[in-house]
Amino acid sequence: MIRPAKGINGKPATIVTRMANLVLQSASKTGQLCYVALDAYFSTGPMFLILKTAVTDDAQQLVHVITRAKKNYVGFLDREFSTKKYDDDDKFILMDWFDFPEFFTTAQLSTYGKSRTIEYMCMDLLWRPIDDFVRFICIKDGDGKYVLMCSDLNLSPIDIITIYSYRSKIEVMFLFLKHLVGGFCYRFWTKSWPKLKRKKKSDLPTLSESGREKATQVVEAIERFVNIAGISLGLLQYLALTRAAEIWGSYHGWLRTRSSETPSEAVVQSVIQTEYFYSGEKVPFCNTLRIINRKRRKHLLYEDLEN
Repeated sequence: MIRPAKGINGKPATIVTRMANLVLQSASKTGQLCYVALDAYFSTGPMFLILKTAVTDDAQQLVHVITRAKKNYVGFLDREFSTKKYDDDDKFILMDWFDFPEFFTTAQLSTYGKSRTIEYMCMDLLWRPIDDFVRFICIKDGDGKYVLMCSDLNLSPIDIITIYSYRSKIEVMFLFLKHLVGGFCYRFWTKSWPKLKRKKKSDLPTLSESGREKATQVVEAIERFVNIAGISLGLLQYLALTRAAEIWGSYHGWLRTRSSETPSEAVVQSVIQTEYFYSGEKVPFCNTLRIINRKRRKHLLYEDLEN
């Protein structure tokens, strides 16, 4: 049984704490130990503390975090925690590690089917925001220099770097979700929502019962819109993986270089749009198609057909 994480000192929820609790909820459903790779925005004490409090029956931390450290972060050598004091003589400025190339180790890193050479230096240091040790890895990747931090002190540096390197897939997913599918192009609002003022937060409890109901409906509409967009993106990815040959055979666009035999989501979307707009007679006329035709913006369709 997994013990849920508690709040941080009774402070109100933030984006960081909400993300931490969302990660725990997702991990608890799988029942397996896992790692979460996050960007530097989440490299804060609350994120590490919340994940640290969620443990399994055998006292293992449920989720370990791997994130990018900010450039002004520092670490300290081992000392007695009860004193709660930190000596500047024991302080390590993380970005200063790059001035000592003789302490770096060269290794081969394989990601996305490609291998490249990197240099890294690893050290476990005391991190002040959590009063506990964190594994810091200073990395030279070509001209890039950055520092990663991980809550798991037993995970090898190469594994930490490999896990974090796959975080870029999340950015690509959001790129397609936003610009290709339009997952964040919703326009749901209600006049019942409290007006936003500078230095003043919305006070939802002051709304009437009907106002709160309308506000709830707006939030549900937004969540459903984004979820449907996510499902649509997932269907494009599924078709790209399972119907690659058919997609390429029906694609009439032009690509300067085909980087992969697996078509992108944009290619799949282009094929589906072409099949729907120019081969409508192939789709059986049914109630679902009737609904789509009623919702379709016909003036945009006619412009596309003329072009």
